[in-house]
Amino acid sequence: MTPTRVLLFGALLCFTATATAGICRWKDASGQVHYSDTAPPGIQCEGTVHAPAQPAPAASPDSGKRKSYQELDMEFRKRRLDKLEEEKKKEEQRERAEQMKAACDTARSRVAGLQAGGRVAKYDANGEIHYLDDNEIAKELAAAQQAVKDACK
Repeated sequence: MTPTRVLLFGALLCFTATATAGICRWKDASGQVHYSDTAPPGIQCEGTVHAPAQPAPAASPDSGKRKSYQELDMEFRKRRLDKLEEEKKKEEQRERAEQMKAACDTARSRVAGLQAGGRVAKYDANGEIHYLDDNEIAKELAAAQQAVKDACK
């Protein structure tokens, strides 16, 4: 058979399969097999080919009917909003982690600077430089170490 005949036969087969319950298979006098909805007069069907059964649509778990496009759209929008909220929470957590790391690094460098020794100075309320004595440096060091404990958890 030529490809055109095969295609035509396939289309005819699909059309008749949907139009009838079965397709009659018969041979002509030369022995060639034919398919039709009924056999010609005087020839008996050798067999009936039944159209494949259409599978039943899967029922949704919450109801026996199919969801409308509005319901599907609302579900899609809800999933998209949930995903955006989750991404926003992850971004906020990442930013908080970066801020905590920066605070920890700052507190550790302050401790390292105070432990290194030498002169330590601070600006007072008037904007003038005030040099710290050993007791004030010890207090600053204790405060810096507490800041490390708080920031570097």
